[in-house]
Amino acid sequence: MNNARDEGVIKFKFTLKRAPAPEQAQFLALEKWRALFYKLGLIGEYPNEKIGYGNLSSRLPKKAFIITGSQTGHLAHLQAHHYTKVIDCDLKKGSVTAEGLIPPSSESLTHFGIYEANPAIQYVFHVHHAKLWEILQNGNFDFISEEVPYGTQEMASAAFDLLANKSSGIFVMKGHEDGIVSYATTAEDAGKNLLELYRKLAVRQ
Repeated sequence: MNNARDEGVIKFKFTLKRAPAPEQAQFLALEKWRALFYKLGLIGEYPNEKIGYGNLSSRLPKKAFIITGSQTGHLAHLQAHHYTKVIDCDLKKGSVTAEGLIPPSSESLTHFGIYEANPAIQYVFHVHHAKLWEILQNGNFDFISEEVPYGTQEMASAAFDLLANKSSGIFVMKGHEDGIVSYATTAEDAGKNLLELYRKLAVRQ
């Protein structure tokens, strides 16, 4: 592990408007997959740095989306107040406006860029796995250059360009250690994209 890991830090300007936590129906599908990913170690916390990794979101009307809150990776299960509603993003200004009780994930801008790329995309799952990350970089998978740092306007723009004509798949963040993103029109497809790769890796090991 990189001792100087650049991870989990919010790199954009954000405004958090205090509001009631999202309703359960808005995050139930996310929580199902998040709980599984936590068990598999695809979401969690780096013990030395005490920094969380992994985030999931689902699209809402009017360019809004529900996303896991910042630094919740250490929790096996999330409650309603651990989810935040992002209601506006400005890529040019690098700003995010959210509603809820907790700051949005540090990858909120990236999720926004993915949703903007294709209106068919409804779910975005971002997980971490060192070995899988290495294998995918050598396979036939989309990727974002190692020169693009996570959580930035540049990452969001790169995701937008990469996924303009795609509605389901996986890409690797070469500049974000261990970072893998799945996106799809349904939560089941977004989750299965990752789960199938994880199981193939387990068979190989």
